[in-house]
Amino acid sequence: MTDFLTNADHWRRRAERTRALAATAAKDQGRLLKVAEEYDRLAALAEGRRSTPVATGSYVPASQPE
Repeated sequence: MTDFLTNADHWRRRAERTRALAATAAKDQGRLLKVAEEYDRLAALAEGRRSTPVATGSYVPASQPE
């Protein structure tokens, strides 16, 4: 069994599916796209690359409205 935490393809597939879901979502598209970006960052980390840091003020916790 492949360890999904270190499998970049796993995270890329999740990002792709999340973007497809965002394209059809009536609401929360922005939040879904942010999740897809985080999946891309996990893929980069799994490949051993350093991901781009999150810009200050760009992160909105799920408990707060956008």
